[in-house]
Amino acid sequence: MPSASETMRKSIIERFGSLNPDGPIKYLLDHGWRLTRNFFWIPPSRDYTEPELEGECIDFLIDEWDYGGVL
Repeated sequence: MPSASETMRKSIIERFGSLNPDGPIKYLLDHGWRLTRNFFWIPPSRDYTEPELEGECIDFLIDEWDYGGVL
């Protein structure tokens, strides 16, 4: 069940044009993230600290679309 905050939803719509997960997913993949079959995200490197927008995309996908998290 979708549970992203209204603030997060507004931010995602402003950045990607809708609440569709395709925009945030493409953004993360374009920035080196990998997605497992179990819907967990793997960062580009072990010591990677994600910029704010990448973190927001991950949080949105977890909260709104029930993605598993970050490995």
